[in-house]
Amino acid sequence: MGMGKKMRALMAEKDYLVTPGVGNPMQAIIVEKVGFDYAYMSGYGTSLAILGLPDVGLITEGEMVTNARNIVKAVDIPVIADADNGFGNAINMIRTVRDYEEVGVAGIHVEDQIAPKRCGHLAGKEVIAVDEAVGKIRAAIDAKKDEDFIIIARTDALTAAGGGFDEALKRGKAYARAGADMVFCEFPSLEPEIPGRFAREIHHEFPNLPLFFNYSSSFKWYESSLTFDDVAKMGYKVIIVSLGCLRAGMQAVWDYAADLMSQKEAAEKGFEKRLIGHPTEDFHRFAGVPRIRELESRYLPSEAMRKKYEGSFDS
Repeated sequence: MGMGKKMRALMAEKDYLVTPGVGNPMQAIIVEKVGFDYAYMSGYGTSLAILGLPDVGLITEGEMVTNARNIVKAVDIPVIADADNGFGNAINMIRTVRDYEEVGVAGIHVEDQIAPKRCGHLAGKEVIAVDEAVGKIRAAIDAKKDEDFIIIARTDALTAAGGGFDEALKRGKAYARAGADMVFCEFPSLEPEIPGRFAREIHHEFPNLPLFFNYSSSFKWYESSLTFDDVAKMGYKVIIVSLGCLRAGMQAVWDYAADLMSQKEAAEKGFEKRLIGHPTEDFHRFAGVPRIRELESRYLPSEAMRKKYEGSFDS
């Protein structure tokens, strides 16, 4: 079963799907091992992890596709990937869809921002004309070779200059008419009224259209009672915590490095003790070293294996 088809089957089977955004294969492996049904490759997570730069349109299509390829190879669950604004016009969109599809992702989301684009929760966003955006979605649909490859059409019109709810709703409906498999609207706050209304009005015309929701790390969710179940009941089928792994990883590495700077070896000793019994304690096993050794024993000469490992150091 292809990954697009697998993702569609999961969507049909579950009330909703949720996952944290990842920026590299290691994070995706953790997401899979913890038990999530799918992985989401975050554009911001990729840009900051790969380039050390913010999500303001500086990363290239090739860099994003390469990261998607590496993530797909690392896991056995479907991967939905951020594809920014398709990295150009409708013609660029054709190449973008084909490149992402070729590396094995289950689907992508593409947005209606101008180039260079920026994170959906940054000020200064601008969107292209709706007719041009519709043409890009049509090009994306026509470009895919696998009918199960998922095209998620995202609108940033709600929070863009000169936009608003009516414009976002108009675009969501237009993208659905153009053949998008799913619609995604970026919302400006954690208040449930706007996403609830958006879902109701989209589903009034397209009752079976899956909707995509960003439980964005930009919001102070600790101030809200809104749960994933609540979001799903509004009508959203696929949920991401877009910057989840990025922010958790930044905090963990920062705290470890700051502790090591101030406490020296005591920090490392304390960390090692806290790691005892943790699923990542044996990082060689986590990384797949036993599998490499198994393959070596299958394909390398037995005498070569004996010399390779006899009396050698093993941490």
